[in-house]
Amino acid sequence: MTVAPRAGRAAPFATRAAALLGAGGLLLAACTSTTAGHGVARPPSSRSTSTSPSSPPSSGPSARRPDDCSTYAQPDPDRPRMSLNFRIAADHRTVHGAERILFRADRPVTELIFRLTANTKPTVEEGNKIVVTAASADHGAGRYRFSAANADPSTQGGLLHIPFGSTIPVGTAVTASVDFDLTLGRETFDRFGRSGAFAYFGSAQPLLAWERGYGWHTEDMLDFTAESATSEAMQVDLTVTAPARDVVIASGDPADPPTGATTRTWHSTIDAARDVSVAAGPFAVSDSHVNGVRVRVGAPNPAIRDALVPEFRRAILELAGFFGPFPFPSLSVARLPTQGGGIEYPSSILMLDGSRLVAVHETAHQWFYAMVGDSQALHPWLDEAFAEYAEQLVDDDQPHDGALHAPGTVDASTESYGADQNAYYFTTYNKGAAALHAAREAAGRAKWDAALKCYVAANAWRIANPKDLRAAIAKLPAGIAVLRSAGALT
Repeated sequence: MTVAPRAGRAAPFATRAAALLGAGGLLLAACTSTTAGHGVARPPSSRSTSTSPSSPPSSGPSARRPDDCSTYAQPDPDRPRMSLNFRIAADHRTVHGAERILFRADRPVTELIFRLTANTKPTVEEGNKIVVTAASADHGAGRYRFSAANADPSTQGGLLHIPFGSTIPVGTAVTASVDFDLTLGRETFDRFGRSGAFAYFGSAQPLLAWERGYGWHTEDMLDFTAESATSEAMQVDLTVTAPARDVVIASGDPADPPTGATTRTWHSTIDAARDVSVAAGPFAVSDSHVNGVRVRVGAPNPAIRDALVPEFRRAILELAGFFGPFPFPSLSVARLPTQGGGIEYPSSILMLDGSRLVAVHETAHQWFYAMVGDSQALHPWLDEAFAEYAEQLVDDDQPHDGALHAPGTVDASTESYGADQNAYYFTTYNKGAAALHAAREAAGRAKWDAALKCYVAANAWRIANPKDLRAAIAKLPAGIAVLRSAGALT
C-alpha cells in the first residue's frame, strides 16, 4: 500500500508518497520503457483448468533444490482452494458474495476462522461494511458466531468462527461455504468504495486466517487504514457479475465476456493468490505484453490510461532485474477516479493515485506480499519496507533523511501502533527501507542483491518471517548487523 494525502484526513508523517504527491494525486509524466529485460517464469497456470474446491490439487511438490536461486519454489500442493462469486448491484452500492473453500490444516483444528476486513473501524466510518448471511462447514460443524477483534461496534465483528463438534485431524479435507453482503461507501481511500460510475473492493470476502506452521491469526483490526491480515496462497476461481455497461478489472486477468442485456459475467482463475481485488466501471482499457506478461490497465479516460501503461511496463522490467521474474502471467491495474495512493493484490492493483511512485511501489508488492507472503499484522515491514526499498532502487532515489536512526523498531506489529498511523507508516516504510539500503551498502551491493534473489526464490508462495530473511543473508554479517540495529531482525 502507498498513501498520499487526502482532503479531510491527515497524511502519514514523512511518507515519500506524502512528500511527492499533491492533494489532487498529481499524475507524473510517463517515461518510455525499454523492451530489453529479463525473462518471465510463470507459476503453473490454471486459466484453462478448473479450480473447483471439490477437485484434487493439480500441482506436485517442487523439484527445485534448496540452494537453487534461479527458479521459484512451487506453491504448496495442499494449499487451500477458494471459489468466489460476486454480484455487483446496478447502482454499485451493494455486492452479494458467495465463497466456498476447501482447506486442509497441518495441525488439528476445532474451528474455522475468517477475517472480516470490511468491518475495520475506519472502513465502516466511510460507509462500508460486510454482513455474513450464512456460513456452514462439513464434518458436523455447528452454528457460526463472531468475535469483535476490535472491529467497528456497529458490525457483526471482525472474525467469523465456524466451530466443529470435535477435533478435525491433520490433513482432513474441510469444505466451508459463506454467503455475505457488502456495502460500498463513497469516495474512500480504502479497499472498498464507489467513485462516480466506478465501484471497487478488495479483501471483500471472509478471508481464511490460517498460516501453516502457526495456526489461526486472530490479531485485532486496526484503528487506521493499513493491512493487518495473514493469508496463504490459494488456488482461486473468481466470478464477477456486473452491470452490462461495466468493464471489470480483477485479479487473474478475466477475459472480456459477450455483451449482455442487463449484466455480464467475468471469470478468472489464479493458481496461487492470497486475496483478490475487483473494480467495475466504464474503464478505458489498454492490453499489452512485456516479456510474456499480459498488462491490462484501465482508467477513467484514454489519456490517464496511456500515461500509466509505460510506467507499469517499466516497473515490471526493472524490478525483475533486482528480484527475479514477474511472479504472475498477468497484471491487471484499475486506476480509479479518487485519490489517496494504491493498494496491492496478487496479479492486480487498485490505483487511487496516478504517480510513478505508486505504480512502482504497488508493482513491487507482486514480489513482496503477493508471492513472498508475510503476516501483515506481525511483520508488516517484510512487504511494505521491501516495496518502498524496491521503488527507491528503480527510481535511483535515496531513503528518507534520518529515517535509519529514528526511534522505533522496524519489526513491530501493526497492532502495536494503536491509533498512531504516522509512527506506523514512518517506521515500517521509511525506516524499514532505509535499513535495507544501509544493509545493502554494508554487505556489498552485488552480494546483497544475489542474496535477496535467493530469499525470494526460496520463499515463493510461502509466508515468510524475519528468520527466513536472516537465513538468506547468513553470509553477510555486515548487513545483518545493520538490520539488527534497526530492530528488523529481533
